[in-house]
Amino acid sequence: SGRNFEKAKAALISTQCVFCHRVGSDPSLPAGVFGPDLTQVSARFGRRDLLMHILEPSLVIDEKFRSTTLTKTDGQQVTGFLEREDDERIVLKPNPLAVDVVEIAKAQIKERKLSGVSPMPAGALNSLKADQILDMLAWFEAGGDPGKGMWKR
Repeated sequence: SGRNFEKAKAALISTQCVFCHRVGSDPSLPAGVFGPDLTQVSARFGRRDLLMHILEPSLVIDEKFRSTTLTKTDGQQVTGFLEREDDERIVLKPNPLAVDVVEIAKAQIKERKLSGVSPMPAGALNSLKADQILDMLAWFEAGGDPGKGMWKR
């Protein structure tokens, strides 16, 4: 109890969660479009499990969010998110927040592997104090709604 909505919002911004994830309907926040929508995350995960996913993002990676590493015949490696693929080429997006893509002919590919590392950075909470982390968890439980949850009144 006694969580602070504004401090939760500030923590979501400072940890940059809002740039990849949709975290609520607040129009003042960027609506991240790359990562999973976290607006209703508390319906799927309890506090402990949610915290575990944040602390260790590579523990479980949804296939939709796995990057692909291609080793080319010249030994060069290219890593990115599969944008599209056809019989002749693969197009990867190295940075999910940028528009740039890399197109590679399949004839130039020696090896293809899915990454075991989440695109979500480990240590996302390292810059926060315990109260800020609890405020963030309260945010997720309330679905980013200032009218719900355990906010200070």
